[in-house]
Amino acid sequence: MTDSTTPTAHNLACLDKFPGLNLLVAGDVMLDEFHWCTVTRISPEAPVPICKVNRTELVPGGAANVAHNIKTLGGNPQLLGVIGADSTGNKLIQELHKAKISADNILKDPERPTTLKSRIIAHHQQVARVDREDVSTLSEALESQFLYKLKLFPSNLHGIVISDYLKGTITPKLLQTLIKFGRSHHIPIVIDPKGDDYKKYHHATVLTPNFSEFELAIHQKITSEEQLTTEGLKLIEKLQLDGLVITRSEKGATILNKNGSRCDVPTKAKEVYDITGAGDTVISVLAMGMAAGLDLPTATHLANEAAGIVVGKLGTATLTLDELKETLHNEQLLKHEPPVS
Repeated sequence: MTDSTTPTAHNLACLDKFPGLNLLVAGDVMLDEFHWCTVTRISPEAPVPICKVNRTELVPGGAANVAHNIKTLGGNPQLLGVIGADSTGNKLIQELHKAKISADNILKDPERPTTLKSRIIAHHQQVARVDREDVSTLSEALESQFLYKLKLFPSNLHGIVISDYLKGTITPKLLQTLIKFGRSHHIPIVIDPKGDDYKKYHHATVLTPNFSEFELAIHQKITSEEQLTTEGLKLIEKLQLDGLVITRSEKGATILNKNGSRCDVPTKAKEVYDITGAGDTVISVLAMGMAAGLDLPTATHLANEAAGIVVGKLGTATLTLDELKETLHNEQLLKHEPPVS
């Protein structure tokens, strides 16, 4: 096992390129709803708390949260997704407009509801989550509309991020079209994968499964670090990827490269309040780092730092470029390294 090194000041200066990056974000968009409550008694109807709602917060979720992260980091996300013809979809569009994210490439499907995740938060603890969704595969008509929109995208994209939550948006045909588009333009294609069949991600640049998702993909349990490396490299070769980033909660992240190298990035979270949306932050920063010209270990280090920030916040959180720079600056001071100019 090889520990990763802290990125150099020269590499970290690539953060200044973030505001000029154009990234295509494709995937399952959704609305995250948070009901912030207080609890003072138990219901007489059942042994459950009565939650009095003090306020409700609406936040873009899923691929829309990835786009939101890219926006708050200074990038320019082009979001591709589908919503229902319903009030939830309208609310999501409103939140995207508030975040100054274009909804021009969001299609409406009258046959499905907009994915909605409603969380009940009582005294800073999540009491329950209620999901409304339809995970059926996108219709051929909508798929064709997406494929047509891809032909209209400008050639000045710096990267593609695909956020696959298995909600039906990312069809195999659309996925391979996106990957071929990225490869033909020589830009990184970073994918947050789901499911037990990764063949559909063939030729992507980097996949970012968490540890349990990786085990599901290789159809076996990992019992040693050596096995993790061996199976990860097998997956890279099988799918012809450039690399694999396996996020491992308190163990940080393991980076495997097609050249056979491995490095490990320790976790940076000092106190975890809420992991909601942390994976979206990881893939956002990772993709922006690679689009800015960073190598995979350095980009993963930045993504890991970013995740450490957002899990210290409640709700579906994002972070700003200034927050990330400040965290990296303080880390360098602790290691007596020259600060990033």
